[in-house]
Amino acid sequence: MILTFLFSPIGRWVAGVGAILLILGGLYVKIRLDAERQIEARGTRDTLTRTQDAVRAGDNVDVSPDSLRSDDGYRRK
Repeated sequence: MILTFLFSPIGRWVAGVGAILLILGGLYVKIRLDAERQIEARGTRDTLTRTQDAVRAGDNVDVSPDSLRSDDGYRRK
């Protein structure tokens, strides 16, 4: 019964429309997944950059005991 429907003119139209909808749905899902991955990668890259910048800033701090009382440029009351 299904084969006779698919071989009828209306059945071919229904199958064609179904195939087009299936292709468009697959494209939508692929584009959406790629966009999600790209956003997540961008966030990860930003977080990694900030972490590396913080590590570099921490490495550049003078932590010698002689610099404990040196002026840091901030005025305190």
